Amino acid sequence: MLKVTEYKDSQSINIEYDLYTPINIEFGSWNISKEPTIYWRTGDFKKSLIEIGIGKYTGSLRSITLTLSENVHKIENFKLDTTNINVIRGVPNFQVEEHNDKTYIDEKGKLDVYIGLDKVLISFSENDIVSILQNDTVGFVLDKDEVVCGIIISGMLEHEKKTLEDALN
Repeated sequence: MLKVTEYKDSQSINIEYDLYTPINIEFGSWNISKEPTIYWRTGDFKKSLIEIGIGKYTGSLRSITLTLSENVHKIENFKLDTTNINVIRGVPNFQVEEHNDKTYIDEKGKLDVYIGLDKVLISFSENDIVSILQNDTVGFVLDKDEVVCGIIISGMLEHEKKTLEDALN
């Protein structure tokens, strides 16, 4: 369970799509020698894995890496009904206090990837969506308890989509 404790101002992001590492996103800039990174990971750890890098002391977001997923769904008319969903601008800060002594926080779970025409949803919880914390083209899907249920990346270009589909096949 990846719990959000507060919202921070939006940060610069860099998104890379690659055949070896399907999606890699880096947020802002940080100094690894001043603050190590903790990795929260979910999936079945054999055929699906996503990891989110978090500052060990501050809980600040550093990176998101989708390594692999066997549950890939192509949905041409992928639309998220945001009628009753609160969209907030910014990036999440995460609860890390009880994990300060760890490098990896592993939580087995179901990982699904939904690929639309120009967006992708990486889902790791069935909980109802209450809000989306939006930083540029990356959105963090949150439930009523401020727990991250998934990640939405929008504005995907055609060649990026093809790379992602090829990487996850």
